Amino acid sequence: MVAALVPLAALDGGPSEAGVALAATAPAPAPAPLAPPKPKRPPKKPDPPDRPRIQWRDSLALGTPNSGRLQNGVRMPVEWPGLYTYDPQTQRPPGSPQRRWGTTALVRDVLELGEWWARTHPNKPRLGVGDLTPEDGGYAVGHASHENGLDVDIRLPRNDGVEGPADPSTYDRELTQQVVDYMVGLGAQYVFVGPSLDVHGPPGIVVTWPNHDDHLHWRIPDPDGTAN
Repeated sequence: MVAALVPLAALDGGPSEAGVALAATAPAPAPAPLAPPKPKRPPKKPDPPDRPRIQWRDSLALGTPNSGRLQNGVRMPVEWPGLYTYDPQTQRPPGSPQRRWGTTALVRDVLELGEWWARTHPNKPRLGVGDLTPEDGGYAVGHASHENGLDVDIRLPRNDGVEGPADPSTYDRELTQQVVDYMVGLGAQYVFVGPSLDVHGPPGIVVTWPNHDDHLHWRIPDPDGTAN
């Protein structure tokens, strides 16, 4: 009832005698609690040197790994925690910028492999990442597949702690088996291993294949189902 007697000018914030009289007789409202101060946003820091910026895109694997194309591919960074890239043609780092492309799903899986490796084997040399796919897919030098962004080669961990080429005489069987198991756990479609390597896995997924005694060939399934 009191509020109904207050003139509109008072409700709009203008001065009025009735508003002054009401303020003098009505009890003062309890003070509103002070809002906590807003935390200051820390200044944006540059990306850590071991986490380069990646341009993620909605990529598509078209065709097949042996006859296909890559649309909107994502480029694998030169280095990442637990990983470095190398060129299979020269066997030296870094990997060729023309053959470091893959689908978003493949690149994410490779980076996850590296982060797992860095966590579980912090004192071991990094894993070497060889060829993925050319930027637009198609023929990749030295490969019969790797054409649609679903394939990547990973160097075998060595038994002497060196980051470099490996073969059946220098690879670490136990560590290589752990890498294979991790790929299978991520949902690998295939892991091709050389006939001279003593590693194993689920039949039909871990497959013995010629010319793979110096690396693991990892193929993921197409998450979008566009490849055929």
